[in-house]
Amino acid sequence: MAKLAAKKLEQYNKVYLTLKTDRQRKKYIKQVQEDLMNEYGDEIKHMKISEGKVLMKLIDRETGHSSYEIIKEFRGGFTAFFWQTVARLFGNDLRVRYNPYGEDWMIENIVQQINQGTI
Repeated sequence: MAKLAAKKLEQYNKVYLTLKTDRQRKKYIKQVQEDLMNEYGDEIKHMKISEGKVLMKLIDRETGHSSYEIIKEFRGGFTAFFWQTVARLFGNDLRVRYNPYGEDWMIENIVQQINQGTI
């Protein structure tokens, strides 16, 4: 799912950067959000908190941006702050960064095995 998120983010960003006005950008982001919620909303809503934490780290691994940074870029600072506050209430952090040589070494090992086809 993280690779898909990175691919979609790249596609959306290309279109987003071509839009001339704030109104066009807001309309586009609203449509993208609606499309994503229709397609993946149920799957994300049924994730366990631990699965969400791993997904956020993998999104950072694939995009080079934390979930907070992505939300801030596309929806604005206030929205990013709001969702960060909600995440913190549930023991999460949207600013979490992926560290393949530190605490995320096991995740990195699994990803490498998947990429090599051994899993």
